[in-house]
Amino acid sequence: MLPSFQMSVPADARYRVLAPEVAGKYAALAGCSEADAKAVLVDVERAASDLSGAGTDIALVFGTDAGALHVTLTCGTQSLVVRRALPAK
Repeated sequence: MLPSFQMSVPADARYRVLAPEVAGKYAALAGCSEADAKAVLVDVERAASDLSGAGTDIALVFGTDAGALHVTLTCGTQSLVVRRALPAK
């Protein structure tokens, strides 16, 4: 199982682009296919963009559990979760 970790990025578009890039790499390390890793990247990009007006920083928590990868994004008082099933081993 891949260890969980946290990071934060400024909500400003110049910096929030880091969030989906890290999410895509984390998905690949967790065992997602290339297509699924790309889907996680796109979903996190969309979620970060949607949250960007809610505060100055976006906090991200990456983890895996029960056969799924999850990324929780929080900005101000709003949160979104991106989930993707992991391949069975």
